[in-house]
Amino acid sequence: MSRFNDNENGTITDTETDLTWFKKDSRQITGKWMHLEKSEKFVAEQNSEKFAGFDDWRVPKLEDIKTIFDKSFSLLDFGKSEIHIPPVFEAGCADNTWTDTVNGDRAMMFSLVKGRSSWINRFGEGPFAVRLVRGTRKE
Repeated sequence: MSRFNDNENGTITDTETDLTWFKKDSRQITGKWMHLEKSEKFVAEQNSEKFAGFDDWRVPKLEDIKTIFDKSFSLLDFGKSEIHIPPVFEAGCADNTWTDTVNGDRAMMFSLVKGRSSWINRFGEGPFAVRLVRGTRKE
């Protein structure tokens, strides 16, 4: 059995961490880049629509997104550059994702190219996106 299971409902479950991820990121779903505040509205919309039958989707914690990043994975982002998340996710996504870590007007962004986080203006329009997650990560 694979560590990453395609649930055939737009989600991927990581059997190692018990986290369930959106197969696509916010840009792939909406066609738009979004800052963190818009990402939080996107979460609320997905929860109100009970995406894949759930209403507890959220912006990932930095520790969560690090669990799907691995240099041994290869997938192409929207610009055809290599990112390092499992190929079970949908190709053509953003090369980064917002996290829920905020400090004033800045928020933590995680690069799926380099596997590093950086502080970005949380109202920056991008090219930024978010990949939603649900569940509590098991250690």
